[in-house]
Amino acid sequence: MKPKSGAERRRTWTSLLFMAPTVIVLALVVAAPLIYSIYLSFHEYIITYGLGGFTGFANYVAVFQDELAGVSWVTLKLTVLCVVIELVIAFGLALLLNQPELRFRDIYLVILMIPVLMTPVAVALMFRLMFNPNLGIINWLIGLVGIPPQGWFGDPGLALPVIVFVDAWHETSLMLIMLYAGLKALPGEPIEAARIDGASSFGILWHVVIPMMRPVLLVTILIRMISALKSYDLIYILTQGGPGKATETISFYAYRLGFRFLDIGQAAAVSFILLAVIIALTICLIYLMRSTE
Repeated sequence: MKPKSGAERRRTWTSLLFMAPTVIVLALVVAAPLIYSIYLSFHEYIITYGLGGFTGFANYVAVFQDELAGVSWVTLKLTVLCVVIELVIAFGLALLLNQPELRFRDIYLVILMIPVLMTPVAVALMFRLMFNPNLGIINWLIGLVGIPPQGWFGDPGLALPVIVFVDAWHETSLMLIMLYAGLKALPGEPIEAARIDGASSFGILWHVVIPMMRPVLLVTILIRMISALKSYDLIYILTQGGPGKATETISFYAYRLGFRFLDIGQAAAVSFILLAVIIALTICLIYLMRSTE
């Protein structure tokens, strides 16, 4: 290997010097808390008593024996419903926006982007008022067609569907942006060739557009799935995990352990279990995406 010249070495050191502030900030903001959290997950740490001794995997065993199975099932249902419903709606809207003869496309796109520009807390507070059993507009609207008022957040059978509805209203716009960008980037020649060969609109969609969109679809699903698995803000504002534990997700369970029961060790263990699940699902989707390519 040819040794580097003095100019090349100076460029290398200059590059490292410019990268150093970013690396240092990331180390302080991300790496240090992460390492400390791993350390806490293997120790007994009750806030009121301080850091205790090393417990090994006791915190992990305790949360598996406690309520982790129940909240994992709720998290799974919420994630699957949100991702599937939002993917179908977003893909349908993206196909409509991609029609060449559509007028006022930019206006429609701006209107559809409004939800994603709002913060989750603002969205949750808005829908909490709308679904209020006494003063909300939703009960007033269904009363016009003879349906009695519903206790939306007090009914275990209604609370989770309401959260899915609110999440879909807020997050579908993000998936729409990604899918619409993917459709705009598709080459037109295969679609035109299929149309000349007499393929129907559905046939072109199923056999040409969707296979070419598969990498974009998988990336979109991956990003949305990770976000849905970490759902916390809507749960906190709308239901506080209730009624009972009907809407308690893993993230809210970790919050409850850490900030209500003050057990930081078990809360850290729950967080790393969720992290491990997200990493495993991410690896599976990336492998699937590479295999399709």
